[in-house]
Amino acid sequence: MTSRATIAVRRGLLVLLLTLTLTSCAPNTRQTASVERAAALAERGDHAAAAREYEAVAASTAESLIANAAWLPAAREWLRAANPDAAAQALARLMPPLDELQVFDRDLLGADVALRRGENARGWELLAALRAPSGAARIDAYHALRQQLALATNRPLQAIRSQVEREALAADAVGVAQLRRQFLAELQATVERGITIDPRLAGRDTLASGWLEAAPLAVRAARAPITANAGITAAWRKRYPNHPAAAALAVVGQPPASQPASVTAANLRPAAPPALAPALARDLEAGAAPLTPSGQPLPRAPHVAALLPLSGRNASVGAQLRDGILAAQFAEPEGTRTPVRFYDTARQSVAEAMAAATRAGAIFIIGPLVREEVVAAAAHAAQTGAPPILTLNYLPADQPAPPTVKQFGLSPEDEARAVAQRALAEGRRRAVVLAPAGDWGNRVLAAFRETLEAGGGVILASESLSGREVGEALQSALRVDDSIARHRRIQAVIDTPLAFQSRRRADVDFVFTPGQAASLRQWRPQLRFQGGGDLPAYATSDVWDGRAGSELAGLVFPDMDWSLATEAPAVAALRADITAAFGDSNGRGRLFAFGHDAWMLQAALRSGKTPTADSPLVGATGQLSIDAAGRVQRSLRWAEIGNSGLRLLDAIPNANNGGD
Repeated sequence: MTSRATIAVRRGLLVLLLTLTLTSCAPNTRQTASVERAAALAERGDHAAAAREYEAVAASTAESLIANAAWLPAAREWLRAANPDAAAQALARLMPPLDELQVFDRDLLGADVALRRGENARGWELLAALRAPSGAARIDAYHALRQQLALATNRPLQAIRSQVEREALAADAVGVAQLRRQFLAELQATVERGITIDPRLAGRDTLASGWLEAAPLAVRAARAPITANAGITAAWRKRYPNHPAAAALAVVGQPPASQPASVTAANLRPAAPPALAPALARDLEAGAAPLTPSGQPLPRAPHVAALLPLSGRNASVGAQLRDGILAAQFAEPEGTRTPVRFYDTARQSVAEAMAAATRAGAIFIIGPLVREEVVAAAAHAAQTGAPPILTLNYLPADQPAPPTVKQFGLSPEDEARAVAQRALAEGRRRAVVLAPAGDWGNRVLAAFRETLEAGGGVILASESLSGREVGEALQSALRVDDSIARHRRIQAVIDTPLAFQSRRRADVDFVFTPGQAASLRQWRPQLRFQGGGDLPAYATSDVWDGRAGSELAGLVFPDMDWSLATEAPAVAALRADITAAFGDSNGRGRLFAFGHDAWMLQAALRSGKTPTADSPLVGATGQLSIDAAGRVQRSLRWAEIGNSGLRLLDAIPNANNGGD
């Protein structure tokens, strides 16, 4: 991408903030009141009610992307309501897949939960394992919580380092002053709890020693009359005349001024989008402009219609897809760039959006996203002859797609099928499956079973790890309980204690463990304890949250190029352009890559160059081809988790299923 195109990417993504009100002649007939009620309750300070409202939204859908967008704010509101146990339960309800930002928010909230429960050491451990956040709001939330946990675990120097990071992010001098008063108050509270803060820890670091010496002085000043402050702090001010704590220490004991709450994991909110200059609107592509000044829809013109949820409970998901679409669109040569218009499926039905797009001159449709909406879009296309469609999810397996409908998705079932294919190719046929309970786990298990059995394999046992003791489930799957029972029978017959070591079943070739990293970290040590630590183990991409370590070492999983093959030419070029435009690409997750490749696929289809297995489209999510049923097939990269990072693996080897 040229530098001109890079600037265009930035402009295009900013411009799309104007298009959230775009499109359609259809009125707003659908209510999204539940999320609005939750937000309104939160604004009024009724955080428990807001949390329950968010939970109701999450429970109303089987789509993990939608549910997760509600479970996270539910946990956040429970923390604001001082109910960490309820927050932990909300976090436990998150379902894969999660993007990078959601993983960060989940783990940050988990550390906050530990702090609220008094599990300070665990909270610090969780926070220390987090990858560096991106975005000012998340960076400040991370360091605000890090300060609290550092002081709670007697790590004052770490707290001071976070204070320096927070001051660097402050918008102005007033913000810096507020942060310093807050930090001194936290140091003061730490001393009042009986924790000794030793200034000698700072060594020659005068910034740190000044803060540490100010803490006990603040305690003394708070207990003395206001007029005594100058005398109590005089010696300190002489030693540290220009120290950041000076102004804060000078007002200890005075009535606190009204000031905004600090940013924490519990009150983290997305930053508001920047205002756009009016002149920018004059420079837009015809299809990316908002409504006309009179409020009427744009005139009829050829364009690609993207049907996405741009408001309501799925707005964050839609925004990532939108940004990926725009990144790919603005990478096209400016003179041949196809206009795009966005139709908000949170404000109108899919049928209404498709009808409006068709009337407005759409030549191709990308979307919709939710499975139920994909079913509705296919039915509408079959009845009305709508423009060609590339959906962003799949139809049910028993429902054929109309000829004009192609299906593209990030399916965990595809990953499960790939795991089965790899295991068979590596000569492993007999599997034990440990899957999460619920619809997601059932779908993944069914896809894995179908592919494994079609290749001559067999599932010896499958267990759900929800609703029962992990050790019990593993004992049953590995038949360790049979070994224990035999030992007890023999011991009862001879009435003599026997030395005993339990044994797992010997006919298992490998273990398949789809699920999130947090869950797998809890039970992987149990697998080793039950004698299964030597078994080859496979997982889905949800296992990788950026944190290596012994708990997950040895797990093999597939994922998209965007996540694993960062040096691949297509991925490296896209990341370089995003970094040039926005400073970094870390906040752009799988959904961004998904949106990017959706645009590339529609461009290929419109040009008559349908990607095939022999001539695939190389995208950010992998090598893409379209099969006879109209489903996009996506290649996957492979990696193995080690103690210190990932080890990339070769593709699935040639089939080699011979021999037991």
